[in-house]
Amino acid sequence: MPESGITAFVEQEDDVLASWEVDAGDRGSAGVTGSAAAAAKDMLAALAAFHDGRGRVRFARVIPSMSGAEYRYGATVLTAHRRAGATTTVPGDAWDLVQ
Repeated sequence: MPESGITAFVEQEDDVLASWEVDAGDRGSAGVTGSAAAAAKDMLAALAAFHDGRGRVRFARVIPSMSGAEYRYGATVLTAHRRAGATTTVPGDAWDLVQ
């Protein structure tokens, strides 16, 4: 997905991070960046390494906690599903549609 297509539906506040994750069964990866467009690019690249899986980009804030800090997750910006080596992206939250 071109970066302009990602940023077209994303409004990100200055103090909000973009978190991405990929779940491919017993494997996966994750990361955090300051840009939803960069997070989407990273998530799609990581997802492409797997034959099947799912990925998402969510907004997150760092919240102080008793253990130091934790992420408080907000809206899902982009969800991607990968089956048989082909990736489909869906704006918004479609994480639970495919496992």
